[in-house]
Amino acid sequence: MIGRLSAAPTGVPQLSQRERGRTTDSPRGTRSMQTLKKLPHKAPNNPASAVARGDERNPALSPMRVDAKVGGALQGNKVFSPAVLVTLALSTAVMGACRGRAVERGAARQASTLADVVQPAFLARALRQVGGAHFHGVTRFSVARAGGAPIAVATTTEVWVDRAGNYRLREENDRDGGREVVLYGRELSVALRYGRMIRRVAEEPEPSRLLAQALGGPAAAFELVAPRARVTPAGTELVGGANATVFLLALGDGAARPAASGGSLSGLRAWRGGASIEALTGRMLVDDESGALVRADLSASFEATGQAGPEQGTIEVHTVLTDIASTPLIERPAAEDLVLRQRTVPEARELLHGLAERRAVAEPLRRPSGAGREAQP
Repeated sequence: MIGRLSAAPTGVPQLSQRERGRTTDSPRGTRSMQTLKKLPHKAPNNPASAVARGDERNPALSPMRVDAKVGGALQGNKVFSPAVLVTLALSTAVMGACRGRAVERGAARQASTLADVVQPAFLARALRQVGGAHFHGVTRFSVARAGGAPIAVATTTEVWVDRAGNYRLREENDRDGGREVVLYGRELSVALRYGRMIRRVAEEPEPSRLLAQALGGPAAAFELVAPRARVTPAGTELVGGANATVFLLALGDGAARPAASGGSLSGLRAWRGGASIEALTGRMLVDDESGALVRADLSASFEATGQAGPEQGTIEVHTVLTDIASTPLIERPAAEDLVLRQRTVPEARELLHGLAERRAVAEPLRRPSGAGREAQP
């Protein structure tokens, strides 16, 4: 026994204690000073291992046995009742079933996950989250009627986003069209191809809408093929020292059909709802941490119904992110300030529509001939 002196007889007389402990009912038969009761009452079987100073956060495990004779210690050889064993078995089975269903649900949600990742607004946020990047994309689209020559257009897009959230984008197509847009702080500068750069105050949602249009190639292609796409995760790759998940796209049975972005298809996008996908191949690389679409390669052929009958078409999209977190800061472009009159005159005409128009002037009333003359008797 340790911690407090035992009341049992001892062989050697001690201070403040009667001879040989023969009498224990007197206050003088015990020590005058008592030790604290928080000290251990029993000694462990083996000494505890020492921990070096500075290692308190990650101490070494004590060599003490689990079933050491210490009050409240866990016993190594635990005996469970049959009811407890049955409960454990059922819990294990339920966890296994839930895990299997979770895997199935995860595979079914892969298409909808990509539908979110490829959205322009999501990609724009991801580019700012990673500290900026350079987006390069090429989109080719062609369509032809039976026996007719195909009508094709290819657009090349370059977008630079810096760590401050500013961006510079340039779009050009093989139809001699294009534009350049620069967002610098609270200034938005826009120039059509071969045109002058005009600067004005950046007012939302215009800056976000222009950036979304430039990043919209993957979303436009995926929206078309999603009803028939089978998306399969195919491992991970290292991109700049970070993990990215690989997704493979192939023609499926349409079991996983994500909702189209922006609600029901209407207007110029209405034809997509009735398109039939005939071939599909694709590979997409998504950053695990930010969800940024690092690379996308998608090709598909389809058949749609036009105003003059069936039409065959193809779509091809290739995008890649480079200079992640190392894009140079966007500089303020040389541009002409927008003249205030250029904005106020059209708005004033719209507000004053109908108020300043000429009105037909009514002709003065003419008195009929003979009116006002007195009748002759």
